[in-house]
Amino acid sequence: MSDLIQLKESAKDLSVLIVEDSLTIQKQMKLFLEKLFKKVFIANDGVEALDIYKEFQADIILTDIQMPNMDGAELIESLNKLDSKSKIIVFSAYGHSENVMKFLRMGVCDFIQKPVNFQQLITTLLKVVSMSDCVEKEFDNELLKDLDIIKNSKAPITLVNHYKGLPLIHDGIITSIENNSIKIQTQNVQTKAILEEKSTTIETDKAIINVKLKDYDLSTNELIFTDLEKLERSPRNREALRIMPEKEFVATIFHQNERYNFNTNSLSTKAISFKIKQFDEKIKLEDKVNLSLGFNTFYTTAYHNTVTHKERIDTKASVLKIEKTNNFTKLVMGFELNLADKKVLEKYIYQREVDIIKEFKKKTFQ
Repeated sequence: MSDLIQLKESAKDLSVLIVEDSLTIQKQMKLFLEKLFKKVFIANDGVEALDIYKEFQADIILTDIQMPNMDGAELIESLNKLDSKSKIIVFSAYGHSENVMKFLRMGVCDFIQKPVNFQQLITTLLKVVSMSDCVEKEFDNELLKDLDIIKNSKAPITLVNHYKGLPLIHDGIITSIENNSIKIQTQNVQTKAILEEKSTTIETDKAIINVKLKDYDLSTNELIFTDLEKLERSPRNREALRIMPEKEFVATIFHQNERYNFNTNSLSTKAISFKIKQFDEKIKLEDKVNLSLGFNTFYTTAYHNTVTHKERIDTKASVLKIEKTNNFTKLVMGFELNLADKKVLEKYIYQREVDIIKEFKKKTFQ
């Protein structure tokens, strides 16, 4: 049975309201829909549509967005205030993904791009007429509710990870959502980064969400996540690039006649952080310390030989954060460098970034 025959059978006892300020489109849609629906109503704008709805409560409402007097968005808001049970389909020339999600969040059942393709209209009407409700699932978690809308709109999401400080950012598609988990498909590179971190950050137009990896399928690059946590800011919005130094990098802290050498977790031109298994409580928040950094930089000569420079930077640092977990203590220190030292450290960070990229590419293609 064709979609048109199915729609004719399903819509024979239903009414539809067309809200459109173009008389030409009005006429075309009215002639077409009168063959399918029991009753077809016409409105030139949102004000007329609201009056018609109050009198006849049409089962389906097809509405444009850009209209005089009252536009489509205002009409939908007014219908929601009336607790309308009508199933709403929006058609508009402005088919950006943010528009789609905006109207889906308002309770719209579907979205059709202008100029209207009548085969698409048939398919959409058949889908909407067959729906018991435009909200297919109910979730206790507000974040899952919004992600379900994004899934239904087929809009991409952004996934953010870091490999030893190197930012890795690719799009993903939500393939399914359950009450406590979300399944996402993404590119192979992002999948490898997620497997390293055991988590990822999802960015949408409305929220930034950290999730933990539960399971994955490498053959399809689909990953299942749980434990959704809304973040205030994106992990990619960092003032300066942070990298994880190699093992040969040495950071030495001098404080109250004591000397400390901790494993460096991340480094930028403004801050350094350490992960410490056995933390000395003598170092307190906001303490001022002396910090010495030792590392190598590499220079290419005119004869394409590589020369190694042993670098040392001595500076003052302030303790910005002391964060304890079950397994370790995270210690973060901030510092300011003079121009010469900053340039040297920038060179090291750039060279380390290149090495990390090569390392990650090797991992990706293994």
